[in-house]
Amino acid sequence: MITESTEEYLEAIYRLRERGEAATTTGVAKELKVAPASVTEMLKKLANQGYLKYAPYRGVTLTPKGEKIGEKILRKHRIMEKFLSTLGLPKSRVHKDACELEHHIPDDLERAIHQKVEGEKPLPSGAPSNVMPLTSLLDGQKGVISFIGGGRGASQRLADLGLTPHTEITVVKSALFHGPLMISVRGTTLAIGRGVAARVFVRAK
Repeated sequence: MITESTEEYLEAIYRLRERGEAATTTGVAKELKVAPASVTEMLKKLANQGYLKYAPYRGVTLTPKGEKIGEKILRKHRIMEKFLSTLGLPKSRVHKDACELEHHIPDDLERAIHQKVEGEKPLPSGAPSNVMPLTSLLDGQKGVISFIGGGRGASQRLADLGLTPHTEITVVKSALFHGPLMISVRGTTLAIGRGVAARVFVRAK
């Protein structure tokens, strides 16, 4: 069983890397607001468990095992922040509560919450009730394109990328709520902006 402390450290290191910052002992200590000595001890422990590679004075790098967990916990944190913010809670509480909830959300509930938050955006007039924007899908989920919104110009640009009705899409990386989505379509991996992805309406598989 992975401890919450382990998840917090891997999430913090993943956050630092995402921002382009070095995951040094000092950087991790600042991110988690703990003493550098405590960080050093924990990093050595996580290295022994295979979650990261640790080199004194040169920082750490996540192993594939550690990266998978760090990314997953950060994704759950962002989903909970987005959901809690819809309830009208103050920002300070949203972050605090998301930090606590991120460790306890089952994967299926995470997907349901994400799809609920994204699905609350109004659908185009006349759209089938069983469709959702591509941005509603999480990493690894598949969908079949139902239609493209946004006019003929948008449809043509997306068609040039192979995104046409009845085409199956797999989300490779969802980049929750910011940054482009990585998708796999017709055997090719593409990066598309969230604004563009929001115009692609799919039926989840």
